Amino acid sequence: MAVYDLCIVGAGMIGSAAARHASLVQNRTVCLIGPSEPESRSLDNDRDIYGAYYDEGRITRCCDPVVDWAKLAQESIKRYRAIEEQSGINFYHEVGNLSIGSGTDSQYVKSNENAAKSCGVPYNCLNDKVLSSRWPYLELPPDANAILESHNAGFINPRKLVAAQKLLASRQGCTIVDDVVRKVNRIVQSDGVYVMRIETDSGKVFHAKSVLLATGAFTRFREVLPSNVAVEQKISALTVALVEVDVTGGDKALRDLPCILYKGRRHSQWYIPDVLKNEEEIQFYMLPPIKYPNGKYYIKLGFINPNCQQIHTRDEMKQWYAEGDPKYKEDIAKFLKSLFKGIHFKSWYGDNCAITDTPSIRPYIDKVHDQLGVVFGCNGYAAKSSDEIGRLGATMMLTGWNSDIPEDVFRINYCTNSKL
Repeated sequence: MAVYDLCIVGAGMIGSAAARHASLVQNRTVCLIGPSEPESRSLDNDRDIYGAYYDEGRITRCCDPVVDWAKLAQESIKRYRAIEEQSGINFYHEVGNLSIGSGTDSQYVKSNENAAKSCGVPYNCLNDKVLSSRWPYLELPPDANAILESHNAGFINPRKLVAAQKLLASRQGCTIVDDVVRKVNRIVQSDGVYVMRIETDSGKVFHAKSVLLATGAFTRFREVLPSNVAVEQKISALTVALVEVDVTGGDKALRDLPCILYKGRRHSQWYIPDVLKNEEEIQFYMLPPIKYPNGKYYIKLGFINPNCQQIHTRDEMKQWYAEGDPKYKEDIAKFLKSLFKGIHFKSWYGDNCAITDTPSIRPYIDKVHDQLGVVFGCNGYAAKSSDEIGRLGATMMLTGWNSDIPEDVFRINYCTNSKL
């Protein structure tokens, strides 16, 4: 019976990164098991496991008010260009990032500025006059101010990042299996040695000395954790809208738009979705025009919504990925359009995703026992930091903890009914 040194379950941004780093370790055999992107997410499809990387754009930046997230991002961004060069797949677009708040006393802007200073991140402070001069087509509050990260910030293409990570992992000897893992458990061999048994939906069985779960929001929907273990986390349903623009014709000015993060008071001209009308502050993220596989350019926007739907069952998750909330998608598209002046918008569509939120607002990078580790619970911040999170998970399982950030920061919070 062949036994891998490490099997990584989940082939998204974190799992594929873990596979690349693990397969760099000498004299260790590595396996990555996870499904590729499905052609359809309809309710009629048998598939009920998806990924968070099915998109063309995710914001990346060095600065973050939570210093641990800033460090994870900085370490990942350092390696972007090397991954591109080695794989031949370009996924990083350094277009910059604007963190915008309202009012000269904006705590959001101040917290980002303080984080930039503490992390040594270059930035520029921009007041309302500069903002309106550089991006005159944006409809911002009259007292808006921001910090701009021009370097080591912008967006990554998550689909291409996963492809690059998997390509390099494969070149380095990692076995990649396109399948969904149904069950993970620890068994005893005839020689008395404990190994991990991994069973897939297609009936394949693999064995490994250790397993790393990079299973994201779908962890609870398969038997991958021990039956006596319940991890404290909640699954939040996310909605985005993508609106088509013409950056090759009349709206060429949009080519200079950076990524935007906003937290502050609403503008009187903005269209506010019903679910957010009682919120004093509006918080959203927006990406510049990005070319999608259909050849069209879209601006994407999503809200940080404290009232977003929570998902509890596999059926709820499948329903969400297949259909989402049509009214909310339309509301977000209307809001996005209201952020601009003089721009001609064309078609639009909405999309759905899900994230896992943890009490610490940090990922779980920890061992359940000496042969089972986890890297999930990333609170929606994983994309930009996925390479470093994957590296930490891989080294944790194969060579030991290797980071200036203490292990305790990423410990699992277990539910009170867990029996460890």
